[in-house]
Amino acid sequence: MVNMKIDGKDYDIIDVYDTSVTVPDSFVVNDNKTCGGHGEAKLYMGSKNHMRFFYANDPNILGFEAKCFVLKEDLLQYMRIILHEYRYPSVIYRGQGASGNMYKLWKQRYNEIQKLPNYIEFKIKDQNQIKGNRGYVKCTSNTLKGGYGIIRTISLPFVSYISVMKLKEHATNEDVFYWKLFADFSQMAEQQYWAKHYGEKKAVSVNKKRDGQIKYRQDLFAQFRYCPFSKIDDVRLLIASHIKPWAICDTQEKYDPNNGLMLSPLYDKLFDKGYISFEDNGELKISNWLSVANRNRIDFRFDVGDLHLTDERRKYLDYHRKNVFK
Repeated sequence: MVNMKIDGKDYDIIDVYDTSVTVPDSFVVNDNKTCGGHGEAKLYMGSKNHMRFFYANDPNILGFEAKCFVLKEDLLQYMRIILHEYRYPSVIYRGQGASGNMYKLWKQRYNEIQKLPNYIEFKIKDQNQIKGNRGYVKCTSNTLKGGYGIIRTISLPFVSYISVMKLKEHATNEDVFYWKLFADFSQMAEQQYWAKHYGEKKAVSVNKKRDGQIKYRQDLFAQFRYCPFSKIDDVRLLIASHIKPWAICDTQEKYDPNNGLMLSPLYDKLFDKGYISFEDNGELKISNWLSVANRNRIDFRFDVGDLHLTDERRKYLDYHRKNVFK
């Protein structure tokens, strides 16, 4: 069992909710919306049984309440990472106004977060009055205040998601739930692509249409020849992964082979979502946000030499550790 110290208190990591909760348009405040309507304060978490087992330890417990928190340092990190989307929106947000961006709102929100305490608590409640098997939660107090309200205020829909970690506090033996907001770089890149190619008659996948991607992929495969983990060497089964995400790269970084790893799909997804990263010496880092069950199912063995580390690639990995790794 992994120990974690937060705000001076000791916790054991019990589990991680194995469904990332995408922030929908209906959940965010009006300035962040891309669609019509005023939205709602409840948040879809997945199936009721799965949600209740995670939060209440029993899928048959209806109407549970759970103590949750967010951390100021996480919120500030999210805001720094999502800044690109605020400044260069991939879709039209209501709050853009005449400026065509959300930068004024970003600055205001970032400054407000800086004034907050590091540990921001809130409680959620099972919305058991909703029929069917779709599980929803809602804050038990003002849904625009506290940690829950901050998430609704700063997150941008579809390109943001929430992960939840279940902890047990040593002093009280109480279950508490650590919520963390992340940016979805893959979704951001896809939105950027469709914004750029809006109105084209033929819908072609993002990967096939990106200018320069073919050469980038060829150059990367020439260096790696196979995935360091799986050893798969069929180029058709490998993905040219970006270390610094495509969505926030400048033109040179997008096509720089040093900004890449050649990975088979499982390891590409782990790296892309920040569940794994690498130190400058090639040592593997595995995030605590990857559930214990899934960690035990995956073979993480690899040879450091197969990473083909260069000074340039290490610079990109430094960015990945600081901004993508969970």
